[in-house]
Amino acid sequence: MIGWMRRKSSESVRRVAPGNESWISLAILLIGGVVVALIGLTTIMAAQHSAGWGYDFRAYYDAALRLMATGTPYQDLTLSGPFQPGPANLYLYTPVPALLIVPLTWLGPETATLTWLAIRLGLLFGACVLMPVPRWVKAATLGISFISSQFLLDLNLGNVSLIVTFFAVVAWRWLDRPISGVAIAASMTIRPAMGAIWLWWIVRRQWVAVAWTVLGALAIFVASLPFIGLDPWFQFVTVLRNLSDVNSVARNLGLGSTALALGASEPVANLALIGGYVLAIGAILLSLRRDREIGFSVTLMATLLLSPLMWDHYLTNLIVPGALVASRGRRWGVLLPLLGWLPLLLLPLVAIVGMLVPFLAPDREERALGVTADDGQPVTDLDASPSSVAGA
Repeated sequence: MIGWMRRKSSESVRRVAPGNESWISLAILLIGGVVVALIGLTTIMAAQHSAGWGYDFRAYYDAALRLMATGTPYQDLTLSGPFQPGPANLYLYTPVPALLIVPLTWLGPETATLTWLAIRLGLLFGACVLMPVPRWVKAATLGISFISSQFLLDLNLGNVSLIVTFFAVVAWRWLDRPISGVAIAASMTIRPAMGAIWLWWIVRRQWVAVAWTVLGALAIFVASLPFIGLDPWFQFVTVLRNLSDVNSVARNLGLGSTALALGASEPVANLALIGGYVLAIGAILLSLRRDREIGFSVTLMATLLLSPLMWDHYLTNLIVPGALVASRGRRWGVLLPLLGWLPLLLLPLVAIVGMLVPFLAPDREERALGVTADDGQPVTDLDASPSSVAGA
């Protein structure tokens, strides 16, 4: 009788314990996330008294004021001839961000900067919630973000990298669907290199996503015309054409600029830049042999190497490959964004690592077969996601 009761008790524990452990783990992660968030917010608020507070946002704010006053967000410096990016207050984006900032100019610069911070904090939270990964990965990613160098820097400067990352997460959640294409089109108005994802869709013959990216871009363009007309769009092309001497820009993390900082000659730096392009394209092509989520994550990180300009806050994109590999059994992946704390000259390698890490995740087909992860747990016990249950 006693033996029978012990067996029943053991069976009951086996049935209940996993669920309890799951909820206990979730509670710990949520409490930890709140603590980390409070630390991060305190740090950000203290940063209001730093020289970098709102540094990038002031460029967007002034561009919006110029757009209202003169009909263009661009400065004469960027339109009149070759110029080097990097100095304060240069506006180098499409007209769309400046147009969207216009309502914030009605609040005044200080209130607008704080409002901009609140908007991007909301987008960071939204990005973590929308990720097609288990709840613990979402909570851990949010907590890690608040202690990651690139996120703290982006929030302090008032940059747009968080917005690009948010659009990338939207594209990931509804991968290959119409909203995914629209999200990538929106991200391209901020960072044109995100167009590499559109080319990746073409190679994969995902015509729905390809078409909706084009339609989304056209819709954004047409919607802007009543407010700004055609001229600012032509001027944006001029700004891109006038960019020069990018390799010698201070704090640029492009491989060419990094090679110069390490003492290489200009020809060698150019070869390093081209080498980065080749590496990125090679990784994208290799990812075509893996499932589509892995391919998307690789391509997203490859966009950083496909641009001659890369700042450290661009590494906010690291949450995507980190969350992806964590959701497939490589739980250490949630810590990937912390690599942003490495010395500046090592950050180009961090971008490369972020591009290659998704290859360590098991394919979706392997998950379906119950392949075990590093911690010995079957990867099939991970939550299913909208993008992981659809066909490749």
